[in-house]
This record gives sequence, C-alpha cells and structure tokens, in this order.
Amino acid sequence: MDVSYPPAAEEFRTTVRAFVADQLPPGWQGIGALEGEDLASFLSSWRRALAEHGYVAPAWPREYGGAGLSKLEHLVLMEEIAAAGLPGYVLNDNFSVKMIGNTLLHWGTEEQKRRFLPRIVSGEDVWCQGFSEPDAGSDLASLRTKAQFDGDRWVINGQKIWTSAATRASWVFTLVRTEPDAGKHRGISMLLVPLDQPGIEIRPIKMINGDDEFCEVYFTDAVTDTGCLVGRRGEGWKVAGTLLTYERGEEAATLPVLFRAEFDRLAELARSRGWSVTRSSVSAWPRRTHRRRS
Repeated sequence: MDVSYPPAAEEFRTTVRAFVADQLPPGWQGIGALEGEDLASFLSSWRRALAEHGYVAPAWPREYGGAGLSKLEHLVLMEEIAAAGLPGYVLNDNFSVKMIGNTLLHWGTEEQKRRFLPRIVSGEDVWCQGFSEPDAGSDLASLRTKAQFDGDRWVINGQKIWTSAATRASWVFTLVRTEPDAGKHRGISMLLVPLDQPGIEIRPIKMINGDDEFCEVYFTDAVTDTGCLVGRRGEGWKVAGTLLTYERGEEAATLPVLFRAEFDRLAELARSRGWSVTRSSVSAWPRRTHRRRS
C-alpha cells in the first residue's frame, strides 16, 4: 500500500508550515509551557489567526468562513499543527464548530448558515449543548422541556442539566418538546436559543475539585425567533442524531494525529528524565537500581 501524499498535498503542507512558523513566539516550547495570562493571550491570538485563514473550520465552504479544504488537506493541517505543539482546537469549538456548525451545514436553511456560521468562525457566537435533563439523561427522549409557538417566536419552559461551559456561551442548541401528543421520539424539535435574556438562568454546578464547568440551565418563558428552528418541527430527534454523529465520528482521521503527537511529546519528556519508554508499551518505568535485601 502506498501511503505517501500526492504532490498537491505536500505543496499545501509547505503553506501550512509557513503559517505555523509565523504564529510561534520566540523560544516556543509548546502550549504546555504557558499558563495564566500568557496562555489566555496566546490562545486568543492563535484562534484569531486560525479564523483569518479559515482554519477554525477548515472543511467548511469559504462563503461561511471556512477554507474549503479537502479531507486530505485537513489532515495535513492537523499534522503540522500537532508537530508544532499547538492546540488543534480551542475553547468551545467542540460545540460551536464540530457539533452545531456542521449540523447547520447539513440541516440548516441558507439563511441560518449565513446568519450563524461566520459568527461561529469569528468567535462572536459561542455555543453550548442543551440536551440532558434531570429525568432525561441516557433516555433523552423522555425530555420534558417544552416550547410553544406564539406568533413569530418560540416560548420555552423547562430545565437542562450538565450543560458544559454554559457560563461562557452566548447561545445554546437545545432539544425541546413541541408536539406533546406525539410519540416519545416524535414531537421533539431542535431550537437555537440566545442565552443573554431574562428568561434564562444559568447555575454552575460546583464539583469536588472546585471546577464549575457543568451547569444547570432554567428556561422560564425564554424566547427565540421563528428562524431558529433547525430542521422540521417535530423532527429534532433526526437532527440530534446527525449532530451526535459529528460529535463522535467527524474527526476519526484528525484526532489520532493530535493524540499521537501528545504521546510522543510525553514519551520524550519521560526519556529526558531517565525513564524507559518502548514502542511495545505505553507504560514508562523508571530506571532504578534495586538492591537485594539481606
């Protein structure tokens, strides 16, 4: 099997290497060497550079803020980013780009694509996921959050839980029951809802380690406009299935590249500290001289 890349892909690699070199500060030791304000500042400038080149969502069409890359070019991009010790993805892009962004490319109207996708790429809109409820976790179709159509808007009431990074988001994509008399998996719709409004309360959940990434989200007559329904009314279960496919499988080719680069750096760090690392095992054992007890 010939696994070499075609000339066009290697030419693109040269372009990516030049882009990466322009972003690295002097004395770059990898993202792990930064912390505090230095880390926050670098991540902000790195994301801005990615957005300007269409690399936040590299496979998206250019008209929506992407770079229109092929799958192979996307892989080359991730290889070079990983080799430089740079983060392949930045905060909340998992929800914004990979999940709702790709879902809008699949299910969204042209108006929705032009309204939301460029703002996702620029970082103006940051998204979180409103699926789970206190009594609807693994059995998500039991959800009770309701939405009623009232003139030119949806009115939403209910509660979501385990909403990751809700305090940092500006929008939530959420599943709600719009047809109460329909079957369990029917009558569910997906709505896009702005979080900055009086009808929404976000309560962080304090974990044992002190972090509060997870949140509860309460909807009390919260509203969103008619153009924020994704897919057809009552067919949100199908839309959610598409979104979860993107969440779990869209990066099958690129994530292993990032994971391997992280492991290689970890292995090199272990070797520099006198640990033995072999290809046949992911375990690293310290080199010690054991004395026999007398």
